[in-house]
Amino acid sequence: MARSVCAYCKSPETPTREHLWPASLHSRLAAANKQTSNAFWLARLQKEISNEPQIRDVCAQCNNVVLSELDAYICRLFDRTLVYIPDQHASVTFEHDYHLLKRWLLKLCFNSARIHNSRDLYALEAMLSYILGKDNSLGKTVQLFVQLSYPEEIPEEDFGENAPSERPQFFRPTMNRVGHIFFRVHGVGQKLLRAVHLRSFTFFLAFFKPGEARAVSDDFAEHFCRQSRAILLRPSQPKVELLCNGMGAWSSFKGSRGNQLVFDDDA
Repeated sequence: MARSVCAYCKSPETPTREHLWPASLHSRLAAANKQTSNAFWLARLQKEISNEPQIRDVCAQCNNVVLSELDAYICRLFDRTLVYIPDQHASVTFEHDYHLLKRWLLKLCFNSARIHNSRDLYALEAMLSYILGKDNSLGKTVQLFVQLSYPEEIPEEDFGENAPSERPQFFRPTMNRVGHIFFRVHGVGQKLLRAVHLRSFTFFLAFFKPGEARAVSDDFAEHFCRQSRAILLRPSQPKVELLCNGMGAWSSFKGSRGNQLVFDDDA
């Protein structure tokens, strides 16, 4: 088999298949939702596909050892916490390993960026040493936020011809998704963030330039948390209390499918 350069370690190795979503995580989601068939939304095609997207550019060492350990962690976290869907305004204790969580989220986003040839691929590629667990200090250039979404009533105007007779109908955050959001600050500009939705939990990744002033990221976090009701996660706080009052599941779903999920801070 031909050898090529691994997307992660950059070594010339025989490539193996890397799933966008770990099969072990997807099987957990299917079991939680009692699914009988697979469906994956692929943004670049703007349609659902039945086969999970894969990338064939990762060496066996990275795929089966380093990245597999990150997948194993997120599955444990899913079983312990992420599988549950809280009601609106419910309080949730979130215990996590900050670096394992952020490294896995960045790994997922890097895979997605390569599939879609995304505009932020360069920023994710710059995080490879951190993703592989070789340089935790590099992770300081990325802020990690978490927000909880809640079951939301579907508005009447959003029902199609096959609308159910019973009302109201509530949409629950039962899916896993990865994509982008834009956050606009009045008089400053807009910033592109990565968003990873794991059922009720939405994680946001904000990227900053190496050496950028701390005041810049602090100011951004203040604006973003106020507008989105997200919480900034920190390595020093492995346990945080979250309130399920972020974005309604239906609003989040509609915005992500149209690639128009935008937070706009006018303050």
